[in-house]
Amino acid sequence: MTSLDSIEVSKTGPNLAVGRPVTSLDSIEAAPRWRKANLTDGIAPESRTEEDKMKLIRERDALMLAQADEATKKKLRDARKQRDALPQLPAPQKVYAGAIHYGSGAFKGTHGVPRVIQVLKRGDMKQPAQEVSAGTVTALSELFGLPFKVEGSDESARRAALAKWITDKNNALTWRSIVNRVWQHHFGRGLVDTANDFGRMGGKPSHPELLDWLAVTFRDDFGGSLKKLHKLIVMSEVYRQTSDSSDRSDKSDAANMWLSHQNRRKLDAESIRDSILSVSGKLDLAMGGPSFQDFIIDKPQHSPHYEYHLHDPEDPKSHRRSIYRFIVRSQQQPFMTVMDCADPSMRVDKRNESLSPLQALAMMNNGLTVAMAKHFAERVSKEATGLEAQTKRAFALALAREPKADELAPLVDYAKREGLENVCRVILNLNEFSFVD
Repeated sequence: MTSLDSIEVSKTGPNLAVGRPVTSLDSIEAAPRWRKANLTDGIAPESRTEEDKMKLIRERDALMLAQADEATKKKLRDARKQRDALPQLPAPQKVYAGAIHYGSGAFKGTHGVPRVIQVLKRGDMKQPAQEVSAGTVTALSELFGLPFKVEGSDESARRAALAKWITDKNNALTWRSIVNRVWQHHFGRGLVDTANDFGRMGGKPSHPELLDWLAVTFRDDFGGSLKKLHKLIVMSEVYRQTSDSSDRSDKSDAANMWLSHQNRRKLDAESIRDSILSVSGKLDLAMGGPSFQDFIIDKPQHSPHYEYHLHDPEDPKSHRRSIYRFIVRSQQQPFMTVMDCADPSMRVDKRNESLSPLQALAMMNNGLTVAMAKHFAERVSKEATGLEAQTKRAFALALAREPKADELAPLVDYAKREGLENVCRVILNLNEFSFVD
């Protein structure tokens, strides 16, 4: 073997190393003797640029490829095509992924290993009894014939077993519960009024045969497709009824349990906000991606304050659907709260609905409503000519109908005095805009 200090490195001439067998028990960076600093020819690549390094890498790859078989060459060509196609993909978004908590100190976690659970005598932590394993409600398992099998000893195996048990085809409770909640979404009340309790303490189904038929259809015919279930319900005759009731139905079924007419319902807070953005032409329908913040964080270093009133409603990032809204559990959004948005710190089967003057004031004076009324007016000004036609167009966009004669005349007069923007604010504040009849 030739000593390193007797080799001369040259940038020209043939490459004598190509195809030659090379054996080595060490690298040139083996300290303290064999390292670049100990080379005596002064050609160590200290001043080489990144481009020079990449050029050498490409030359090395080309030499290796020249000696590879055809299958390897084809595999490499395919990989390069995929690599070259990467820049054409959309810009990557944030990914929120859960992971096992390891931590340290008092919060070091279990590293994914389930902790031992024991029966506590009289609920006293100092009196542990026999160990219990993961399981489900025994009565349901026996009633529906549902096996609960944990395949593995880690925490994820238990979770997977529970998920399989819940979604088992024979678990009638799951399918009934799902269709009941979808029905409640469309009618304001479920076939079982207590959506969180199908047991003895809960309410009885008003239409048990319908509940079972919907559950079986959803499970067997629709394959669990919520989209198909929604379509089935909204295309039914019972859903498409008017909310007007008759004297007879008011006397015989004041609560409308038998659905002789549709229930008049107020839009939820998210739907109202999205509707305001939609009629103004500013609603961003982009799917997925990170959430938006409709607040400004003040003093983020310590005890941050979420200042909703400092947010600019003209910010296009906040014009996305409300489902992408960043929710602060400790400090709720005032406008959404007034409109009966659910408390994010609580789990309820049904939201509370209220009617108050504060809601009308919020709809008239909230910064979002004022800003979107301006864009609403700009939109109808582009789509129609003349105040009368523009008012009709605003009605059509917001209420899906044309105004009556006794509605149109005063609004046109108001537009002449106060401007089309204020007419749009009035339309957004109508009960008909916030209610489903």
